[in-house]
Amino acid sequence: MRFAGKKREDKLEAVRSEMRAKKVDYHLITSLDDIAWLYNIRGNDVNYNPVGICYTIVGKTKAYLFISEEKVDNKLKTSLEAAGIVIYPYNTVAEFLSNLPDESTLLFSPDKTSLWLYESIPGEVKKKEEIHITTPLKSVKNETETALIRSTMVKDGVAMVKFLKWLEENVGKMEITEVTAADKLREFRAEQQHFAGESFGTIAGYQGHGAIVHYSATEESAYTLRPEGIFLLDSGGQYLDGTTDITRTIALGEPDDEQKRDFTLVLKGHIALARAVFPEGTRGYQLEGLARQYLWSYAMNYGHGTGHGVGFFLNVHEGPQSIGSGATASKVSVLQPGMLTSNEPGVYHKDKYGIRTENLILTVPHSENEAFGKFYCFETVTLCPIDLRLIDTDMLSGEEVTWLNDYHRRVNEKLSPYLNPPEQEWLSEKTRAIGRDQTAWVPAKG
Repeated sequence: MRFAGKKREDKLEAVRSEMRAKKVDYHLITSLDDIAWLYNIRGNDVNYNPVGICYTIVGKTKAYLFISEEKVDNKLKTSLEAAGIVIYPYNTVAEFLSNLPDESTLLFSPDKTSLWLYESIPGEVKKKEEIHITTPLKSVKNETETALIRSTMVKDGVAMVKFLKWLEENVGKMEITEVTAADKLREFRAEQQHFAGESFGTIAGYQGHGAIVHYSATEESAYTLRPEGIFLLDSGGQYLDGTTDITRTIALGEPDDEQKRDFTLVLKGHIALARAVFPEGTRGYQLEGLARQYLWSYAMNYGHGTGHGVGFFLNVHEGPQSIGSGATASKVSVLQPGMLTSNEPGVYHKDKYGIRTENLILTVPHSENEAFGKFYCFETVTLCPIDLRLIDTDMLSGEEVTWLNDYHRRVNEKLSPYLNPPEQEWLSEKTRAIGRDQTAWVPAKG
């Protein structure tokens, strides 16, 4: 409860309430993050994702967890059983399915269910194929989770500031490769309370490697960083009290006009999405053009989605919400208060450089009126300076300058208390106000 904010019994009742509404007797859940969320358990069976390999079937009064028994100690077993959760050996799930009562109704997700399990379901059992009930429930963070997410972003921001200061002061003075840079950042994160590991393999791409969207440096492939060019760093941490995902593009020398132009176009799109206000019922694909519009005006684009859902000490990529396009984009969940999503436009020039700016954004209420109903907006929760050296301020509007200055002011205020004096001085310089506000724009949450 300290971290989860809701008892497993309450989560099970929420699932059963949906089961009753859908007139189903059993619900097969195969997604590991859904099971971890439902039962307030975590594991270490999958790299970067704190989940355990298991299945579960929720019935009307009992739930059944299929897991290797050595993974469940006596204390956890007793607690689970008290909530009406019966533990079965992992490899008995198919047999259990094969013995479901005739004429009962089973709900399962066809996208998440193997052929082996599907073929175990008796023909007399009625099949209802839908997304796991738990998936949309999990995506909406409760008050405890959202409060912890905000505090976790402070910890992660402190680690990022310490790393960025270290990098600036040491590049060109000692050998730093893409691999050792990622290792150093992990060291800074590991100093933070409740750190449990990285949320994915760090993408550390210098120069042309930054243009490879899912680049993974090895000892053999890693470039050595020099005091020139730009460095793309996409990383994240797993903490008992939250999951983070952040990308910063960093100037290691004096950027040229093309790099500043591209960085600023990406930043303008990032700000446009961060500032969005939208009506209840909006899906992510309806907002994605906000992030791409400025790149499009220069006949540029990027080949990945703009945003993905993020779990709470769970998978860094989760649904059902996303901010993207494509054939299935209109089928993803509407954006609801409590959903945590990434905002990560970018642009990539093969063999030259890549640019991406990523923060996590929380959907929050904005306003409501009788004529048009509820409106939502985004609260930017990631806290880390954006490299001012890469910005062409002449390309920013007064509203964009206001947003950036307000964001940096908040970064400085939130992180400074946890830094030593030299680090505070460094951060103050990196978050200094730029330009002059040209409008009296009042920012929404973001």
